[in-house]
Parts: sequence; structure tokens; C-alpha cells
Amino acid sequence: MTSIVKENTTLLGFICKLNPGISNQKAKNIIKFSEIICDGKKIKAIPSMPLLQGQKVEINKPDDSAKSLHPNKQNPFIIKYEDNNLIVAVKPVGLLTSKESFQKGISFFKVLEKYLSERDKKKTKIYVVHRLDREVEGLVIFAKSEEVKRIFQENWKNVTKKYICITENKPAKEHDFVENWLIETKEQKSVITHQQTYAAKFAKTEYKFLKTIGKYHLLEVKLHTGRKNQIRAHMEFINCPIVGDRKYGADCTFNRQIRLASFFLEFDHPISGEKITLEYTPKNQFFKPKENAHEHYKISFHFEEN
Repeated sequence: MTSIVKENTTLLGFICKLNPGISNQKAKNIIKFSEIICDGKKIKAIPSMPLLQGQKVEINKPDDSAKSLHPNKQNPFIIKYEDNNLIVAVKPVGLLTSKESFQKGISFFKVLEKYLSERDKKKTKIYVVHRLDREVEGLVIFAKSEEVKRIFQENWKNVTKKYICITENKPAKEHDFVENWLIETKEQKSVITHQQTYAAKFAKTEYKFLKTIGKYHLLEVKLHTGRKNQIRAHMEFINCPIVGDRKYGADCTFNRQIRLASFFLEFDHPISGEKITLEYTPKNQFFKPKENAHEHYKISFHFEEN
């Protein structure tokens, strides 16, 4: 996009004028991460750089036109969004997002990083912005620099995060909030407490009943805080355990995939400030839990960590 400078100003002031309402920090990020051409010459831009009336300034923001890629032999993951600063991909059920030294199994973080390096034929490094439980599938954001990771995490409360889940019981209210405190036990389970203590963390979950599916019930859930196992613990608390979630009160007659998926993310791009809205719909089998047999879900790719 090329624009004419209408009055003497600085580069920072010029970008703020072009983008009414933008914060100084977002404007500085555009300067830092964009290609800026002034009067036909690419420049090494800084916010305080003076601009004169009549100059032509071209600002090439990070490429945000990446298409949604679906799994095949070349692309083993669903990639919902990708540019030079971040990638949003669908984590399959059964994988850790990333792992600590004491955890076993491969992680989505490592296999995605390896895939990107092989795809682009160069060493690619990504950074974990947030996590989903091993048993949960859906949208996950990774940054491509520590700076972008920092911006995301500093503004994480402004990211809208929604899930869908299938529960064994229908909630008493079709729309409500669950608010209490969670404490993590030695068994790696989050349990409810109604008193604020040193170890307890406040948790707030909003849910909305959508429809009944056979003997089960589909809910949309919005996180207002991001505690470990928060949705799972809160669904158990309102007597609506998530199908397959035996750790949090579900029927344990058969082993089933936990019916919880991160299906919606909305956020301001950490560099350009553009609003990004992404959605994901699980496969049909997600909505049809087996009634009389164990479920043996498989990971649809075969990467190994180094």
C-alpha cells in the first residue's frame, strides 16, 4: 500500500494517522516487521524517522494470505493460518502440545517444527504461545519469534477462545457462568474449591447449550481464564462430565476419545493489528461417540522427534 505524506511528521505519526485508533506499540511493531519503501527506496525504518509532505511511502505488511492447508501426504496437519510471524494449526487428539522433561510421548510442537523445517528446506524455529491438553484437539497458536510470543502472551486476555464439548448430561441452565477456584493435586488433576487460598487459582468458564445429539448434549464453552483442565473440571462440577473424560467423572465402561475441541480463536494480529478470526470443525466421528465398544483413534501422521 502506497500513501502520500500530507504533512511533515514522523514515520510513527504517519502510520498512526493511516490506522486510526491503533496503539503506538502496534504502530511500532508494523515499522519493525514490515518492509517500508520511501520514494522508491527501501529504508531501514525507525519510529522517529522524519517524513516530509509529498513523500511517497509504501508499507508492505507481513504476508497474511496463507491458505488453509488440509492433511495429505505432503501436509500432515491442518494449517488454518500462517505468515512470517505466526502459525495456527490444528493439534490432533492424543498429542501433547509441548512436553516437560518428565512427560512421555511426542509433542505437536516438535513434530510441527520439524515439518516446517522440512517443508521450507531450512531450519525453522517456533515458540509455544499456549497449550491444549493431550486429550483435546483443535486450534493452537505458535509464534515464529520470541518477540511475537511475548506480544501474544502480554495480550492473552484479549484473545477470544471458544470450545465445543459433548456432555453426558444437559446442564440445568442453557446459558451460565461457572466461577470458583481450582487447585492442582499431586495426581495432576484440577479440583474445585470455593475458597481462595495461596495454591488456588480463580477460574471462570461461560457455557451455552446448543443442541441434543442422541443421548448426549453439545455445548459451546468460552474461557474467561485459562487454568489447567478448567473446562473439564467445571463440566464435572455442574454434573455434565464430557463424554470420554473418565478423569473428570465420565462413564468409564468404554475408552472413548474426550469430546472437547478448541474450535474458535479471534485475536488482533500482533504485528499488523488486523483482526484474525479462525474456526475449526472436528470430523463427523467426534459427534458420534461409540456406544458399545472401545474407540481406537489414531494419529494421522508418523513423524518422530529427533
